Amino acid sequence: MAIVIDGKEYDDSKFSPELRNYITSRQELQVNKTRLNLELEKIEVLTEHFNKKIVDLLKEEADKQDQEEKKTK
Repeated sequence: MAIVIDGKEYDDSKFSPELRNYITSRQELQVNKTRLNLELEKIEVLTEHFNKKIVDLLKEEADKQDQEEKKTK
């Protein structure tokens, strides 16, 4: 199978086992990086969602407290 590195095509069947291992390790790292970036995107979206929920509930609870204070006066 051919592999392109720095714009040059190589026949990876001619690579030493050590070089093949390095290439495989790098490919696994790239896959992991992509997976982790997707996870980070999910975390950012969920964090924004929960931040909004927190702000909304804080406003609701503050309004309830204000109403209760007005009733007791």
